[in-house]
Amino acid sequence: MKNRGFILSALITLSTYLPCNAQSQWNLVKTTNTPGARNECGFAAVNGKLYLLGGDGPVMPVDIFDPATATWSKGAEAPAIMHHFQAVSFGDKVYVLDAFSDRNYPNQIPLANTYSYDTKTDTWQQLARLPEGRRRAGAGAAEYKGKLYLVCGIQHGHTSSTTNMFDVYNPATNTWAALPDAPHIRDHGMAVVVKDKLYAVGGRNTSLHDANNFMSFFDKVVLDVDCYDFKTGKWSTLAAKLPLGTGGGTCVNLDNKIFYIGGERATATKPNGPQKDVFYFDPEINGEWTTAPSLNKARNGVGGAVLNHQVYIAGGTSGDVGLEFFSLK
Repeated sequence: MKNRGFILSALITLSTYLPCNAQSQWNLVKTTNTPGARNECGFAAVNGKLYLLGGDGPVMPVDIFDPATATWSKGAEAPAIMHHFQAVSFGDKVYVLDAFSDRNYPNQIPLANTYSYDTKTDTWQQLARLPEGRRRAGAGAAEYKGKLYLVCGIQHGHTSSTTNMFDVYNPATNTWAALPDAPHIRDHGMAVVVKDKLYAVGGRNTSLHDANNFMSFFDKVVLDVDCYDFKTGKWSTLAAKLPLGTGGGTCVNLDNKIFYIGGERATATKPNGPQKDVFYFDPEINGEWTTAPSLNKARNGVGGAVLNHQVYIAGGTSGDVGLEFFSLK
């Protein structure tokens, strides 16, 4: 008999465009088995399944979740240690455009290579490298019309060189090109595309260290949301700021609305820790960020993906793995 457990992935079912109401909540979902725990990982949806990659630990295999059977299976082992990245899917593949490649905190080295994982063949492929001066981790990544975009990030572990760099990778030609810098530097942030615009959301400036307090960067969160218009090739900054900032949360496009979920932060009165906050923003209305029901369990270093109008989040610093879900009623 298979062992039954809960998995730290989360799903949100949002079937209408109405604001979250008092009956909306997150719920835990049973799964037939439990993969190993991981954090600072990537998560992506491809052809009806979900793929959990990387993490701040030794080299790990891909964990594959099938919602139809509520079962996890194992895929190929990653070609290197990879953590602090946002996975992005395109076609049958999941791409890792940036990451840290060792566990030498706080001096982690950015991954030298770009990789793709082919979900059909269960194989990894090494791709063209980012130029050395533009390699980083903790960046946002997203796909738009067959090209993959990487924005912001940090170059020297958790010590220095938080950036606002913006790059594009073309899978058809296996080439990289630099684009205009974003308005704000940030790392541990996310990117999401809605229609013809890319949004850089969340994160912090890990390069800021107060005198006699190296770890003070946890409260240096970025509330500004930057927007790149693919049609004009220009950046702007939204008037609507995130109500509460975090680093290491996750961000997704659900039915053309931006959801920012979890992450970690410190304040003047509270030590750093993972958070339960969930906020969403409708670019069509271009108003303010709205508070959604909170997670059951605080999550940081978490990956997010959308499948069949449902948002799944997986992994995180809480250490176990459990699947929770939220729906509008």
